[in-house]
Amino acid sequence: MLCEIDPAYGPLFFLAGPIRGGDDWQATCCEELREHLSSFYAAVPCRYQDTHHLARFFADSEEYYFDRQLTWERHYLDAAAAAGCVIFWLPCESKEWPRTGKDPYAMDTRGELGEWRGRLMHDPALRVVIGAEPGFPGLSQIQRNFNLATKSDFPVYSTLEETVAAAVKKVR
Repeated sequence: MLCEIDPAYGPLFFLAGPIRGGDDWQATCCEELREHLSSFYAAVPCRYQDTHHLARFFADSEEYYFDRQLTWERHYLDAAAAAGCVIFWLPCESKEWPRTGKDPYAMDTRGELGEWRGRLMHDPALRVVIGAEPGFPGLSQIQRNFNLATKSDFPVYSTLEETVAAAVKKVR
């Protein structure tokens, strides 16, 4: 069964950004959202175990409603961009828990940023915010690309707290 999003409960946020090597910024983001809102939904593309401290908030639904995680992500990204907010957070790679494997850090996130930059060019009403830790590799290029694509001084926030506050403002 698909998790039904009831707007009366609160807005939907999709947490987009590095997973492998990015620490557990998603949990911190959810905690920050709770500072602003008493109820909300967060689509978190991490594969948390039932022992994770956020497990008590997991939605009840069949685990395999979507054939692939990408299908799940696209469904909730679209829903959040239209009626909630997509939150991109770009942390620097963790020194304590760096990524494993040969793929560059945040490779998938960079592709997603490019897609959403293009989508914002055609539909500026989409609700997307971006934040990044200073020192995130390629941040100045990401900023320039969003500025040019949106023909604006597109805000990129420098703390997770500022990023979350901007997302909450978009849903109010």
